[in-house]
Order: sequence, then structure tokens, then C-alpha cells
Amino acid sequence: MRTVVAPIEVAPPDSAALPPEWAAWAEEPGRAVRIEEDGAVLGVVHAVVVGREEAWFEGLWVRPSARGRGIGRRLVGEAEALVRGHGAAVARTAVPARDYGALAVAERAGYVRHSEAAVLVGPSVAGPVEASYEAPVRAARVEETAVTARLLSESSPLAGWRGLLPLGWRFRRLVPELVRGLIQDRRVLLSGREAEGVVLFAVRGGDVVLSTLAGPAAHRAALLGSVVERARAEGASRIALFSPDARGGEDLRADLVPHPWCPDGLVIVEKAL
Repeated sequence: MRTVVAPIEVAPPDSAALPPEWAAWAEEPGRAVRIEEDGAVLGVVHAVVVGREEAWFEGLWVRPSARGRGIGRRLVGEAEALVRGHGAAVARTAVPARDYGALAVAERAGYVRHSEAAVLVGPSVAGPVEASYEAPVRAARVEETAVTARLLSESSPLAGWRGLLPLGWRFRRLVPELVRGLIQDRRVLLSGREAEGVVLFAVRGGDVVLSTLAGPAAHRAALLGSVVERARAEGASRIALFSPDARGGEDLRADLVPHPWCPDGLVIVEKAL
């Protein structure tokens, strides 16, 4: 039995181990840690460094015939050693709330509950995009990095996530350099003359992924409309919204429902390495 570390190329063999969009929504490359025996893959987990001292694990899978042999525990240990070598001091992962088996595995490995999140999806808003004179929308400027970071850190989504920010399916700490990079990539919109609302987003294939949408109701609607307008131009036809809970889309003119991979939400767990 041997451990192999290689670039992530394909999803784990069990399609339920990761949501179908994981690769399209990914923000950074990672490594696949595999355990093999006689040419067969017994288990795999993906390890990704997402910040200066942060790592993210995803897609833990063990072949059914190999379960009960400690393969999952060994995979997690190997992944932790790998990311520690890259300077990570904390590792996190997200588990569907009803996946009690995976939550138990995480707990036995020393991971503790950090926060919860909902992922809501639905078709793009149809019809013309309405603009509100109360909430003019514009792209954030680099010189507004500090203002934007403060607006995000004080928002209700980050309060629910205790300071974490999702990019794709991966959560990491909100830090000024991350905000600056997102602004430079033109992925941050502000609303209001005094920056009362904010949205972080990315167009990934046919999806527009809203990592955070915060502000008063009129501002949230205006920000969503501006994002949808841009997404249409790039061919996206579906909205995905990350929210602290399933009520996050109730005030929006959008038909959003929980993502089928995590219909009861996600539990984010973490461990100091």
C-alpha cells in the first residue's frame, strides 16, 4: 500500500463525494492524495492551500471494499502533513449537514464545527434588469480596498460565517490582500453613494456564483440585477448564492432553492494543525 500525491485531474470515483461543479467553481489548484494497493485506488482526498496559513480538504472517498481499514484516517493525516509543509496552520472542509457519517469521521480526526452555510441555486432572473436611483451600482476601485473589506467584515453573511468568505465551495479568512485581488479582477460591486451594499461574484461556465451579497434590500436587488446583466453577456443561465442560511434569497426576485448536493446546508469544520 502506498501514498501518491499528484495534481487534481478528476473527481473522486464516488460522484457523491463532491458537487458536480467543484472543478468549474474552483479558485486555485490543489493536490490529490491517493492511497493505492496493487494498482487499485483505495481512497483519495483533495488538499488545497487557500491562504497564507489556510488549507481546504474536499472529496474524501474510500473504496467500499477498503472501508474499516483506516484508509480515511490515513488520507486525512497525509493531507494534513502535505499542507503543513506549505505553511498551513489550519485546515477546513465542508460537509453536507445530513451526512452524519462524514461529520463523525471529521470529529474523530479532531475537526470541530465552525459555522454553517446554505448554497441556493436557480435560473437567472428573467426580464429587464431594474435599476434603483436609491442604490446606484458601480465596480469597486482598488483604493476602496479598506472600505470594501470593512463593509464585508461587518456584513451579516460574514457574521454568520465568523469571518470566513466562500470562493467557489471553499471558505477562507477575509484578508485585505484577498479583497484587493478580487477588486482587481473586477469581481466586486458596491452600491450606494456611501458604499452600503456589496457583492462578490464570479461567472463560471453557465453559472454566476455569488459568494456574498450584503446590504439593505434595495441594494441587494440592485446588485443582483447588475451581476445578472453581466452574467447574461457571458452566457451564464443559473444563479448560485452562498448564504448563512436558506432564507438568504427570500427578498430577491429570484427562484432559488437549496443545492441538491447539500439540501440541508453545509457544516464547515476546522482543525488547528
